[in-house]
Amino acid sequence: MKRMFEFRCGEGHLTERYIDEKVKHIDCPSCECIALRIISSPRISLEGVTGDFPTAADAWARKHEEATRVANKRREG
Repeated sequence: MKRMFEFRCGEGHLTERYIDEKVKHIDCPSCECIALRIISSPRISLEGVTGDFPTAADAWARKHEEATRVANKRREG
């Protein structure tokens, strides 16, 4: 199965290739040295509104709970 992988050579050049997952090294297109496959961080962006981004969802929940407490105190007092 082919996937996108990043490779880094000894000179520090980074290269991305859509390549078979069994391939562990390629020739660097910049300097033709051997470039080894590296583990890179995923490129994702989470949205705070859906709850997929815990910090924003937690902040919204805290504000909502505080507003509810204030409203309940006004009703009681």
